[in-house]
Amino acid sequence: MLKSGNLNSLNNDNSSKTKNFISRIKIQNFRSYKDIDLSITSDHVILHGPNGSGKTNLLEAISLLAPGRGLRSSKKEFFPFRLAQSKSYNEEWAIHFTINKGQKQQEISTGIKAKVNNSRSPRLYKIDGNLSKQNEVLSLVTINWLTPQMNNIILGPESLRRSFFDRMIAGLDPSHLGRLKKLEKLYRERAQLIERNVKDESWLSVIEREISQISVAVIVARQNFTSKLDKIMANPNNSFFPAVRILWIGKIEDWLKGNPALYAEDMMADYLKKIRQETNSNSCGPSHSALRIWHVSSGMTSEYCSTGQQKNILVSMVLAYSKLLSSHKNIFPILLLDEVSAHLDSKHFQALFDEALNCSSQIWMTGTDKNTFKKLDYSGKPQYFAINDSIITQPVDL
Repeated sequence: MLKSGNLNSLNNDNSSKTKNFISRIKIQNFRSYKDIDLSITSDHVILHGPNGSGKTNLLEAISLLAPGRGLRSSKKEFFPFRLAQSKSYNEEWAIHFTINKGQKQQEISTGIKAKVNNSRSPRLYKIDGNLSKQNEVLSLVTINWLTPQMNNIILGPESLRRSFFDRMIAGLDPSHLGRLKKLEKLYRERAQLIERNVKDESWLSVIEREISQISVAVIVARQNFTSKLDKIMANPNNSFFPAVRILWIGKIEDWLKGNPALYAEDMMADYLKKIRQETNSNSCGPSHSALRIWHVSSGMTSEYCSTGQQKNILVSMVLAYSKLLSSHKNIFPILLLDEVSAHLDSKHFQALFDEALNCSSQIWMTGTDKNTFKKLDYSGKPQYFAINDSIITQPVDL
């Protein structure tokens, strides 16, 4: 029963923030969608249909407004529409959004054009038809999401937690991903010099100094971001979600304790010089940092928590990130919830929805059963779309 409203519970601080809504989506040649055009007339949207019907593909298209590879972390070659019976495909794809900000509308587009002379085709962004940088898009709209696959962030390897946090940081500072890519390139260059037994000390020293500077900058960015997220997660607004504490640990993190960044850079540069000839000995840098997550009430780290506690920790992280986005950018994020209702009981799903209303501008939810959403305690009227075999219809009667 969609009855009692929560949007009016926004405090005065929130009232001054921007709420952006997607009012139209046009998708061309993306995933399972050859060509669709959807008009969105409600604040919140529910996509229902059987598994494999194309619901997540639509959310993924929206997620590409954010930095990185979207909610599936897919490579660009998997994005173009393909016919099952054909091995050939058109590599071009495009997604066009109409974003409403009060009475004002803006057109935002992203996609890839076909290669020219076999050159690499980068992702393009446009605002109102003009080529733009991703930074400019992020100044207009922010995206956050929660999917079942994200449970692996708690249970999986450290690399997943690092990627998860780096993606969130990039939502506030897109240059963070650029630093990580530059770091990978420098490590490759250093490895090639060592492998070829190049004895140019000055060349190696320059590369190692730059590696050290970028590494410390990445870790400082992680620490600053995590400190802000930790403050939010340590003091949850809703009793259904636990107090959580988070902390990065690693060699550079230790060097930074009570010391300036320059000290950590010197320590890492010295370390890299010492291990040049030691195979597989590098255990220092952003790719070796570990994130520790504590469930406060139980006192246990996340890997020892129950499955239910782990899910609630993840939800707490996602909600805290939405609050941080709205605080930092003064823009409420659009929140994508993929099949979340199937992985939370009704009370926790209601609690998630209530919290999301207070820190999101528009919520997109998917599920196999529309009745799950009709039971939500909410006074508004979401817009329902039925999806089957990537054919989208808007039911006349629910």
